[in-house]
Amino acid sequence: MRRFSSCLRLASPMVSLQDALNQALQLYAAGQFDQSAALAGAVLRALPDQPVARHTLGIALCAGGKAEAGLVQIAIAIALDPAQPVYAVNRATLLSGCGRRAEAATAYRRALRLRPADARLLDGLGTALGDLGHSEEALQPFRHRAALEPELAEAYRKLAILEQRVGQLPAARRAYRRAWRLGGGDGLLVREALVLPIIPRSVEDIEESRRHCASVIDAACAQGVRLEDPLREVGVTSFYLSYHGQDNRTLNTRLAQLYAAACPSLLETAAHCRPPAAAAPRDGRLRIGFVSDYFHGHTIGMLNEGLIEQLSRERFAVTLFLVPGPEDELRCHLRAVADQVVELPAALSAARQAIAEQRLDILYYTDIGMSPFTYFLAFARLAPLQCLTWGHPDTTGIPTLDLFLSCGAMEPEEGESQYSERLVRLPGPTLYYRRPHLPEPRKTRVDFGLPAGCTVYLCPQSLFKIHPDYDAALIAILRRDPNGLLVFVDPRGQGGALLERLRPKGPEVAERIRMLPGLKAMDFIALTADADVMLDPFHYSGGKTTLEALAFGTPVVTWPGAFMRGRHTLGFYRLMGLEDTIARDPAEYVERAVRLGTDPDLRALVRARTLERCGVLFEDASSVRAIERVLVEAVQRQRQAVRAA
Repeated sequence: MRRFSSCLRLASPMVSLQDALNQALQLYAAGQFDQSAALAGAVLRALPDQPVARHTLGIALCAGGKAEAGLVQIAIAIALDPAQPVYAVNRATLLSGCGRRAEAATAYRRALRLRPADARLLDGLGTALGDLGHSEEALQPFRHRAALEPELAEAYRKLAILEQRVGQLPAARRAYRRAWRLGGGDGLLVREALVLPIIPRSVEDIEESRRHCASVIDAACAQGVRLEDPLREVGVTSFYLSYHGQDNRTLNTRLAQLYAAACPSLLETAAHCRPPAAAAPRDGRLRIGFVSDYFHGHTIGMLNEGLIEQLSRERFAVTLFLVPGPEDELRCHLRAVADQVVELPAALSAARQAIAEQRLDILYYTDIGMSPFTYFLAFARLAPLQCLTWGHPDTTGIPTLDLFLSCGAMEPEEGESQYSERLVRLPGPTLYYRRPHLPEPRKTRVDFGLPAGCTVYLCPQSLFKIHPDYDAALIAILRRDPNGLLVFVDPRGQGGALLERLRPKGPEVAERIRMLPGLKAMDFIALTADADVMLDPFHYSGGKTTLEALAFGTPVVTWPGAFMRGRHTLGFYRLMGLEDTIARDPAEYVERAVRLGTDPDLRALVRARTLERCGVLFEDASSVRAIERVLVEAVQRQRQAVRAA
């Protein structure tokens, strides 16, 4: 400490100041950030225009948790010596680490002017731009980086992700394949299979992507690929297959078989699920665990909150498994109503152990296919009975999932053939969903920048639900109603790709297609309540959004699809006993939509009938009782089968 103090007193000899600066840097390298900052500050008191000291003080302050103050010092160092690349590089890196992506992108560009062939800077700029949603702009630095490091698998992996995001699927596949061949791991070959269009350009685009997916899965199986941790090495699901309007049982089953062969540890079986049969519950209740990535103010949390709360505590002991997420009002409520809450680790093996330790009778997945974590978790046998429901309404192909709990009113007659799980058709909406309410005065279309006198045809679903088969009907509605405005909501910045597809099909009506930005929850509901007509997409129907519209009487025009995921709105109307807005084919869909949009008296009648009958969809305790009966009976059958064996 005596030596350190003496250094602080040094004021004028240049050699001593240089020694002090060197020592400050050594202290920084040793992790003694406060002492490094103090020593650099002492130098600055003697020479306030010393850029090295400013920079040293800045990086020491940042490393010591004082990022804002540190960044100010580094900015001063840059102003004092703008030709020094180290200052610019560190400022860009630190801004990125602080999550200040827009500033980081600007800083990376400045640093690249000084070091134009720095691969790390190119990677940083591409990452910052990608995180900002500027995917097209991010491609250039990632391509430059790949050209500089053509033997680096990671460079091609990152490039592939961006190319898929902007819809350049062939390029994304080539980049994944190259990354795989460069030794990036077998997970990259699986990633190539799952390069699927987000906003498809055409039906042919969809067909080609499915053929490629199937062929690469077959090739990966033939290669005998090996995965140690699919969550880390692959990290995506076949999510976008569900928006193609086709039967996914074969593809999803083949994909699940690939994972099972590539990573046998996924199929771990908890000790209490192995013969002999597990002991009876300690207090006579069945132990049920609910798991999802989305137990917060998300559609999945909202759809399942009521069931978790209302499930009989005389018959069930409820455990809630949580992953890190927003601690919002809904999550706090779920914590309060569960009998037990278990925080799951991020690693699959540790999460499997945490669930197995609860010795559950039933593991209930509210959604599978939206999150890689729960998808890969579901391969393990962690409870004697494992089921899922229609949070993501598609079959999984995973052999350890026993039941798919579905709404019977939504299922087609041949629905059983579309699932690898055993389909259970439940009565009622299968939800205990609270009817939404809006504060008065309500927002109207004018508050969202829409003309007061237009007819609002609202299609507020996620834009990846808008299948190319649906385009002709949308354009026809606008052609039939010159006063009509087709309104989408675009929270993910995907609207440009959809408009690019729609405009050539109806150039004379394209100016009457509007994209609203993402909306707060209450604003979104207010928009649905004020719309003249809600348009339900072909092949993939609205769920929570349809419920919110019906709660305020908004007519929802639907043409039921071939799969349950395209029949949610049909199911709700069947439960209400209404058929006013159900079409038999695309032509009738257009006819019904335009009649409702242009005939105020008809629209008022349908609104009144909807408001009169929609109560059956909300806070339905009979749906909860039906789920209870199915689960109890399934566990009893299972135990009887084990005893008989």
